[in-house]
Amino acid sequence: MKNRTFKMAAKILFSFMIIILLSFQGEGNGLSSGNGDIGQEQETKKARLYKDVFPLISETDLYCSFFVMKKLQLDIQIVGAEKEDERVLFRENDIFFVNKGSADGLETGQIFTIVEVGDKVRNPITGKNYGRLIMKRGRAQIVSVEEKQAFAKLEKACEQVTLGQYLVPFEEKSELLGSDLGYDVEINEEERAQGTLIYFQDEYGQISKGHWAVIDLGEEDGIHFGQQLVIYRKTDKKKGSIKKLGSLIVIDVQENSSTVKILSSIDALVLGDRVQPRY
Repeated sequence: MKNRTFKMAAKILFSFMIIILLSFQGEGNGLSSGNGDIGQEQETKKARLYKDVFPLISETDLYCSFFVMKKLQLDIQIVGAEKEDERVLFRENDIFFVNKGSADGLETGQIFTIVEVGDKVRNPITGKNYGRLIMKRGRAQIVSVEEKQAFAKLEKACEQVTLGQYLVPFEEKSELLGSDLGYDVEINEEERAQGTLIYFQDEYGQISKGHWAVIDLGEEDGIHFGQQLVIYRKTDKKKGSIKKLGSLIVIDVQENSSTVKILSSIDALVLGDRVQPRY
């Protein structure tokens, strides 16, 4: 009798423990499910936050584009190379020499941007001259210096590097991540600085998203690197009607001009289209 009572009590206790364990397991699963939902929700929020973030300004924009130089100040020039009679174009890692040396302050290890001088850049509406187009062709490092000449190695080439091109001090800049702020802003020509698209990459007749251009606004107008501007066009001068066309970002700033990249456009852009900084 005692044995039966003991066995019955043991069964009841065992069943009770099983029920408790199952109960805890259910709560644990529920908790894990909740954490999973929270984690998934956080990931969704992150995805929404960063879905429009991308490289606004790339390494190519920084080191392979162009800018306008108001007054030419170029004196370090590529004047020769190894096996000069066989060399027309330079390739990466080729050695060339320039017309300046230690007497002019050149030192081993210095890095320069290789540039080519282009035509004058003028405002297509007013005819105002803003200076010469300076096209970035590559990057070189001084590897040996003599008193009146120096040898440099071509580290990176964007376009053709040839004799006669110039070297200017290399300015290291950081790429920029962000989002296109768009062009849904108020256009106010009376209170805000206005500018014009005055030169297009490769002298194209029209450009769109991804192309480079020059505008006639610069440091003296408060323009700065990484700033976004709105592009628009006057469709009816008498009525003052305008059409917003797109957005751009500044990749290089000079005194009274800036190099920009088109971020977005709903129509082909032409010289003379107007720009306004975002405020």
